Amino acid sequence: MKIRFLLLLLLIITFYGCVNKLEVPNTTNPGIENVYADGDAVYGAAAGLFYSWYISAQTHSWSPQMSMITMADQGTSSWLNSGMYDLSSEPRQAFNNTETYRYAYIFEHYWERLYATLTTANEILQVIHNGMQIGELDENGIGKDTKMVESFSYFIQGLCLGYLGLVYDKAFVITDKTADPVSVQPQPYAQVIDSAIHSLQTCIDIAQNNTFTIPDDWINGKTYTNTELVQLAYSYMARFLIYKPRNKQENDQNDWQTILDYANHGITSDFQIYMDNVNWKNWVYHYTYERDDWVRVDARIIHLMDPNYPWHLDDGTDPGIASSDDARLGTDFVHTSTCPFKPERGYYHFSYYLYKRLHYSFSHPDWFPEFYLNELQLIKAEALVHLGRLPEAINIVNKSSRVTRGHLDPLPSTATKQQILDAIFYERDIELFVAGFANDYFDMRRRDMLQKGTMLHFPIPAKELDVMGMPLYTFGGVENADGINTSNGGWFPEN
Repeated sequence: MKIRFLLLLLLIITFYGCVNKLEVPNTTNPGIENVYADGDAVYGAAAGLFYSWYISAQTHSWSPQMSMITMADQGTSSWLNSGMYDLSSEPRQAFNNTETYRYAYIFEHYWERLYATLTTANEILQVIHNGMQIGELDENGIGKDTKMVESFSYFIQGLCLGYLGLVYDKAFVITDKTADPVSVQPQPYAQVIDSAIHSLQTCIDIAQNNTFTIPDDWINGKTYTNTELVQLAYSYMARFLIYKPRNKQENDQNDWQTILDYANHGITSDFQIYMDNVNWKNWVYHYTYERDDWVRVDARIIHLMDPNYPWHLDDGTDPGIASSDDARLGTDFVHTSTCPFKPERGYYHFSYYLYKRLHYSFSHPDWFPEFYLNELQLIKAEALVHLGRLPEAINIVNKSSRVTRGHLDPLPSTATKQQILDAIFYERDIELFVAGFANDYFDMRRRDMLQKGTMLHFPIPAKELDVMGMPLYTFGGVENADGINTSNGGWFPEN
């Protein structure tokens, strides 16, 4: 589905927004009218929104997430699939943003699926604004599910816009309020994320003034009250704002008080989704850490836990079993004596460690983490550090996974700002492994830690640029390292 088609589709909805869809036949596009013919149809469309966002985009192997894992040197692989080899080769090369690129699907599909889901959310909101009532009517003619569907649709609208802003350098901001979608021009990532936060705030405003419970098949495995939806929305607002920066300078200038405020209103337990392996499957995890021969844990991660372990494998030799005071080296990571990768593609891809913390696999349905409470707590701690409230930050870190799972010594009360930040990012690397979409990449990006020449974001896909008659452009490659679109930093010790 082309972005122009999506824009046209939304324009039709907007045009017919001035009339009652149930009373006036839509002879221009009867398909849309049929889809949203009554409240039950709108309810059904809303019920599939999170699935469309999470399964079709976030956890699909045709997303850029697999390549971003290797670009961040958290996972490593020499396989060509999903652009992993191309985008993690050393030295980094410019990204091939052409329609003929073999793995262009990794960011075309993601772009298209986010906009497809966004369009559905916007259409639902349009018909609600035009008077559609959903669910059993009360004495005032108000449908009991109308506000739930409205709030949830704004939640999904915010998630779609938020990840467009995190992944791409710019994107189209199209909402239910967009008067003329066809004339919309791409906006810089910061404005896209600001729009996402506005959508999530609207979700919150509605949810706080209404009582409802989201059914357990909307976000698979659990019901969510209006209060819990508010907590989820605030959590994503904190996530989007903290991951927005493209370099350390932007990160240092972030709005840390607002981030802290969002996080303080966030989730109070892990946000996990049940993968039943029937309709709900995490394809990214299956093609990364579930399969022993697909993606391995990068030596950088093992080196963090054992400084005597090499941070980079230069000749493919197995360094042996690492040792660490961190108990998670023994519980979450497993050594293996063989590596299936191709030597001719670079020994630096080699790894002898697997990630085995999660029980989920295609043969074992289970809960899968989307947003650990630990992540939110570490966001709070980082915000407190930047606000100069070091004792509070130390207290959070010492109550976190660092001590509870890692069994590491608590930070002393005299810990410096840098020592606290080092502990926070260590936890983010070890404890938040695989949770969330490309959190590791976003963390490395905002710290100037991505290898020199690594893209700091994806460009708009060539497929869409060609449709819109816009010039092709791309990022990446050491020769283009500017610290704005392409990393000019790096995590290697000599850097």
